[in-house]
Amino acid sequence: MTLNDIIVSALIQTGRGHDAQTMDTWRDKLTGFANDAIMDLALTVRPIRTEKAAIANGRIDCNALERECIRVMSIRQCGREADFYADERSAGMVRVNADNGEAEITYRFMPRMLTNATDEPELNEACQQLIVTYVVARERASGEVNTQRGGNIYFQLYETGKQKLRPHMGGRDAYMLKNRW
Repeated sequence: MTLNDIIVSALIQTGRGHDAQTMDTWRDKLTGFANDAIMDLALTVRPIRTEKAAIANGRIDCNALERECIRVMSIRQCGREADFYADERSAGMVRVNADNGEAEITYRFMPRMLTNATDEPELNEACQQLIVTYVVARERASGEVNTQRGGNIYFQLYETGKQKLRPHMGGRDAYMLKNRW
């Protein structure tokens, strides 16, 4: 579902048309609401991504990763997990007990915000309808007093759907117990 699809669905559910002029009128406001929903859902779902990163001088620069790193989950080099910890002297750096070279880093990330009409949320399909529900809730809540009750109903639907999402979606080691000693 693209940003354009989210906006069209929200406009239909709020009883507005979805012609080009209406889309242009509401695009900025509804895009902001959609991005707020993505940030809120990302804190619930905790999306995980794995990519290659370079180890230089025993450090990995998390700022060089493709997405904003919230938390490093694991680092693997040559098929073995490496010990790591945050480098307190430099923000965004992780100290790794491994050789210099390339490693796979698995981390929790914050999805990119939607800006273009063809952008798709980096959350799974279960979250995408919740984004539409949140956008409709915010729009109805900011309207007239008569429509605010409808906003409350949509907020309840959103919160109920969010509670049903598992916080470890995509986590390969969600229930793995690790004995480090």
